[in-house]
Amino acid sequence: MGIVIPELISLRRGQIIGIVTIVDCRFSQIASGWGMPEQYHWKLENPREITPIPYIGRLGIFEVPDDLVREAIAHNQI
Repeated sequence: MGIVIPELISLRRGQIIGIVTIVDCRFSQIASGWGMPEQYHWKLENPREITPIPYIGRLGIFEVPDDLVREAIAHNQI
């Protein structure tokens, strides 16, 4: 699929490193490329790498504080 996964040692943890635009989300009964059956499949576009911002995330959908969004916009001209 043309995705390059960096070496484990170089993965950034505890940081927001990019932003994408969610353009669609569909529940699928069957596997779809990399997607598993019986799961929601997100369609993402416009990926942008940003200057890393320290933040500990979590699994699933969660809110990011407004001040971090403003910081990302201010420092990265998103």
